[in-house]
Amino acid sequence: MRKENFVDYKKLLKSIFFLSMIILISCSSGNKDNAPAESGTPVKIVNPFRANLTEYIHLNANTLFLNKEIVRSTFQGFIEKIYKNIGDQVSIGDPLFLIRTKESAAMDTLKINIGDKLFEGNITIKAQANGILTYLNFNSGDFVSEGEQLAIISNPSSLRINLNVPYQYVLKISTSTVCTVLLPDGKTVKARIQKVMPSVDESSQTQTYILKLDMEENLPENLNVSVQIPISYTKDALTVPKSAVMSNETLDKFWVMKLINDNTAVRVDIQKGIVNDSLMQVIKPTLDLNEKIISEGA
Repeated sequence: MRKENFVDYKKLLKSIFFLSMIILISCSSGNKDNAPAESGTPVKIVNPFRANLTEYIHLNANTLFLNKEIVRSTFQGFIEKIYKNIGDQVSIGDPLFLIRTKESAAMDTLKINIGDKLFEGNITIKAQANGILTYLNFNSGDFVSEGEQLAIISNPSSLRINLNVPYQYVLKISTSTVCTVLLPDGKTVKARIQKVMPSVDESSQTQTYILKLDMEENLPENLNVSVQIPISYTKDALTVPKSAVMSNETLDKFWVMKLINDNTAVRVDIQKGIVNDSLMQVIKPTLDLNEKIISEGA
C-alpha cells in the first residue's frame, strides 16, 4: 500500500515539473515576440544645397563726437558763476562762466579803463560753438589758470562709430562697405565706413575706422556697440549646415558624415570656404544635392 502511494507521488511530481516547463517556455516565447525591435542611433539628415553666402566678422566699437569745442579760461581767477549744466543745449554767444580775476579778488574794488570801457575785474566766458555741454570740470569758487580747460561742447550731429579692426581684415573691407550696428537695447542701424586712420595701434595691431550712421540717432558718447561687417560674398555656393561639419582639435581638418544606407555612414573630408552664422561653404569635393548628410547624431 505504501509503495503504491509512493509511486503515485512520484508521478505527481513529474507532472508538475513538466507543466512548469511548458509554462516557462510559453512565457519566454511570448516575451520574445513582444520585445521591441532594436533601433540604431537617431540622427537628423540634411541634403547639401546651393545659396548665396556672405561671411561676416563681429567687432566691438564705441560712439564718439568728432566735433568738440574746448572752452578755456582766458585769465587767472576764481569762478564766480556757472550759467550752464552738463547736458544743456548751448548756442554761440551764450554765457558759460563768470570769472573774477585774482587781482580783483585781492582788492575790494578794481576799476580799470580799457579804451572807452570800464573793466571791473569780472570776465564772462561765452560759447563759441553750438551743441551740448558734455564736460564740466569746475565748480563755483574754484581757481583756474589762464588757458585751463573749463568745459567741452559737443556737436550731436558729429556722432560717429569708432571701430578698431584687426589688421588681417583690413584688405577685406572697403570704404564703401555697409555695416550693421547692434545697439545695447537690441536695435540695429546701418552705418557706412567714412574714414580710415592712416596708422596702426602698436600694441593691438588694429587700424581705426570711423563709421557714420545712415540715420541720426540720439546716442551718448562712449556707448559700447557691436558692428557686423561683411568681408566676403559667394554666389550660388554649395553649402551644408554648420552643425553637420566636424573638425579636429586644431581646426585644420574638416569632414561630414554621409549616409550610404540605413545603417552605415562614412566620413567625407571637405575643404571649407566662407562661413556665416549657420552655413558653411564646401569647396571640395562637389557633393551631390541628393546625398544624405548627417547634421545631428553623427
